[in-house]
Amino acid sequence: MPAVTTEALDAPGLGDDEEALLSRVAWYYHHDGLTQHEVGRRLGLSRIKVSRLLEKGKRTGIIGITIHSKHRGCLALESALREAHGLDEAVVIPALEPAPGDPIGQVNERLAQAAASYLMPFLGDGSLLAIGWGDTVTRAVNRLGHVLGRTGASVVTLTGGVSTYVPMIGSLDPALAQSERLFMIPSPLAVSSATTAKALLREPAVRDVLTMALTADHALIGVGAMDEQASVVKGGYVTSAEMRRYRRQGAVGDLLGRFLDERGRSLDLPIHDRIVGIDLETLARLPSVVAAAGGPQKVEAIRAALATRTLDVLITDETTARAVMDRAPTDHP
Repeated sequence: MPAVTTEALDAPGLGDDEEALLSRVAWYYHHDGLTQHEVGRRLGLSRIKVSRLLEKGKRTGIIGITIHSKHRGCLALESALREAHGLDEAVVIPALEPAPGDPIGQVNERLAQAAASYLMPFLGDGSLLAIGWGDTVTRAVNRLGHVLGRTGASVVTLTGGVSTYVPMIGSLDPALAQSERLFMIPSPLAVSSATTAKALLREPAVRDVLTMALTADHALIGVGAMDEQASVVKGGYVTSAEMRRYRRQGAVGDLLGRFLDERGRSLDLPIHDRIVGIDLETLARLPSVVAAAGGPQKVEAIRAALATRTLDVLITDETTARAVMDRAPTDHP
């Protein structure tokens, strides 16, 4: 098998998504030594599709002795993230100069596209996608809206917070949004007291949706940063003063409203008893938990999320991935 190196070169005639997929197929096949069947299983592709992509790579000049692609550094980072953090998969998109005005929105939009592209092959008839919330997840579900309707896939929420999920529901194909293939927990994300949360979790309407979420084939979640732009703050579930207090108590980020310290441990905070949704131990039982997150404000949060060992797939950008890998992996609890 020839050695595989990479060079920066935009492949003519290929869209960015197709070039990214082709580069990943080539890397797994030529660099990692996977069979075409193994590559297909990892990426949700048929063996024939893998074979055709490899052939196309040769015809376009991407594949030869080298892989000519701007995704060269990303592929190496993906391997490093998988090995360092025990991930099944990592998807790293190339760095891009931030656009003026809304750099966070630009990062989230590109990560949403990557998340949608990753999940699309798995959304077949009868499949179930569980979703968390946040800006990146919302953008990804918006991109998947019509696909979910056409394929016969179902969607289930991982937490309460009906108003939080409304921006996603509006993007879904009407056939899905009005069918029995959309399941939402009928409660707020965080309620007024631990007693109320316990009572709601015993309600059949809530319990049944949570039970269904545990059968999901894939779960798509975000990773929350500890700043004023965090979804939990924007959604009114945590005040700015509470966010500052959590930071002083050691919080570096959150998963589904559960605040983590730098070692990935869930902090002992009263808000956790008021959350209506699955906890991190339950999340870890799902077969494929996909987290999409990036940006300098989320580096510490992503490290903590990786340390929980609840994630199976991380989708991030090249700059963030390098920052995450700058430090040795956190000791796992």
